[in-house]
Amino acid sequence: MSTIKVTEHFPRETGRSYAYRIIRENIISTELAPGSLVSEKELAQQLNLSRTPVREALIDLAQVGIVQVLPQRGSRISFINWKMVEESQFTRSALERAVCQRLCAMEAQPDLTPLEENLRAQQTAVKQGDSEAFFQLDNQFHRLFFQLAGVVHTYRLFNNFMIHFDRLRNLSLSVQDNDRLIADHREMVDCLRRRDVPGIEQAVDRHLQRYKIDEKAVRQICPTYFQEGDEGD
Repeated sequence: MSTIKVTEHFPRETGRSYAYRIIRENIISTELAPGSLVSEKELAQQLNLSRTPVREALIDLAQVGIVQVLPQRGSRISFINWKMVEESQFTRSALERAVCQRLCAMEAQPDLTPLEENLRAQQTAVKQGDSEAFFQLDNQFHRLFFQLAGVVHTYRLFNNFMIHFDRLRNLSLSVQDNDRLIADHREMVDCLRRRDVPGIEQAVDRHLQRYKIDEKAVRQICPTYFQEGDEGD
């Protein structure tokens, strides 16, 4: 099993939550590649944890279909299943449209400063060629919409299932025009400032459909990452 990227515990983070977060991040970044076998024992050693919280985290990840627990063999990181990607993208699109509608309907317009600061940081990351930083800022940008709308718990609930979509998004950064993504983000903020509900709905849909443009390119770069026989639609 390859060495994973490990970061520090968050304050008051349990061993199970920590193991879940780190393993999840390494699946999205493909440090733990689709189809690869993972060892509960080795993961525990790298995370400096006992095997119990690692086992529990793998079971939690299996419940959202991103890990397969193999009796007597350990666990396998699931291949990219295009149907699961599309379902998670559909869920995210529906929720983000609803959140944007909520924001536009608020009596007092929310403070858009955090979104503007995030956009500037995105531009810096792209100029520096830091795709990892851009990916994290992209996630933060979308999370800010939920925070401004007062529904951050909703974001946390659906975010676990988004791992299927997020893994594909991360892969597509190598073939994606990140300036175009930033332009999408800018349009969303501008529509929010104008309280333009139809405009922001179209911007969200267009933005979250970008990955479909990159399906063929991603398959060519990483053909072994996809579930055999899964050719999308």
